Amino acid sequence: MILFICSKRGSTSVFLMVILAGILLVTSLFIHEAAKIAGGSYTDAVLELSGRSILSEYDLPLLEQYGIFAFRAEKIQVEDKLRHYADYSFQNNYLKEMTRIKRYLDPLKLDIDSIQADLKGYSITNTELFEKQVVEYMKTGIIKNLPDGNKNIAAKELNIELKNQQVINSLPSNGYSKKSLDITQLIAEGIPSIQEIRNSGSKNFLINEYIMCNFFNNRKGKEIRDTFFINEVEYILNGGLNDQNNYKDVRRDLILMRIGLNSLHIFGDSIKRNEVTALASIITPGPGMLVTEALITAAWAAAEAENDIRRLEDGKEVALIKARDQWALDLKRAVKYNKKTPNDIKPKKNNGGYTEPAVNNGNDYEDYLRILLFLENREIKLLRCMDLIQLNMKGTYRKDFDLKEYYGGFQFEAVVQNKKYSYIQKY
Repeated sequence: MILFICSKRGSTSVFLMVILAGILLVTSLFIHEAAKIAGGSYTDAVLELSGRSILSEYDLPLLEQYGIFAFRAEKIQVEDKLRHYADYSFQNNYLKEMTRIKRYLDPLKLDIDSIQADLKGYSITNTELFEKQVVEYMKTGIIKNLPDGNKNIAAKELNIELKNQQVINSLPSNGYSKKSLDITQLIAEGIPSIQEIRNSGSKNFLINEYIMCNFFNNRKGKEIRDTFFINEVEYILNGGLNDQNNYKDVRRDLILMRIGLNSLHIFGDSIKRNEVTALASIITPGPGMLVTEALITAAWAAAEAENDIRRLEDGKEVALIKARDQWALDLKRAVKYNKKTPNDIKPKKNNGGYTEPAVNNGNDYEDYLRILLFLENREIKLLRCMDLIQLNMKGTYRKDFDLKEYYGGFQFEAVVQNKKYSYIQKY
């Protein structure tokens, strides 16, 4: 009887051991799968953080001066840094410290098999990336104000010209056409008002405000400059390598714009139109009178346009579409403008060689620059912004500064425990 009982207990023990072994096996499988899942999640977090760590190495002077997030590195440097960051986390991870199962045991056994980074398409000279950063920068409202006031006369007379061919060839806009605005065509299509531009709230508007806030122009600069060009906004509009020529070309565009708008005003004003007709009938009565009318109108509009630009240069305002009381020159004075040189014209209550209208309001010089910027080709405008940033950073930061070496993001692939992980990192 006793032998029988012992035999029964032994069978129970064996049965329980079999069940326990099964439970341990299932448990170990669960632990193994849980470790794989934990390892995958941990690997994903480590690699993601490694990528973000690369982005955190952005160039601080570039950010502080122009609001641009970009890091400087080559492909192999990015790969080495990613491997370093990841290996450090894998070999010193928190789970390993918690287990404390032997000194060299790593329960996750995480090692990078391979890692490949790709920087193509992420250069900050990519207009899409650059535009996105500019727009985000403007949306934050963190913009710097340029000092008010005119530059001194000595600064205006400087003959600044970019002649270093190596520097010229490295400019982001190198190879693009210099001129892109056709003022005559723009007048025919219709020039938007400043209010229309502001109300658009478009990327174009934000980019233009970025330009006006971060670059100097002929009406707003400083005596001690740390920029290569003085007329920076004019460079963006014209793209020439001579600073004064850029201003002269923009001034000519503004005169052409004003001639077109002033001509429309004369045609729409019955009093002025009658004056033109009366004078034309005296000069060339008969069939040729229409041609003379057109010539008189053009001359009057041109004289008024020159007067407009002089007023803008002196800080005054000129309405885009003029009312009668915003018109400065009568037909007699317009004839004097066309016959005499600028120095021969006697100013009226000012020292700028211009005549004031009865009502002095409208848009200032910078508003007119905003109109030209709004109409400028998007890609050329962005590339010329990059030109100025590169030139200025070369002069104030590093002589070898080149925007093509800076990146606003990258993508990479890593293989860990035969599993591929892919990421796109960008600001």
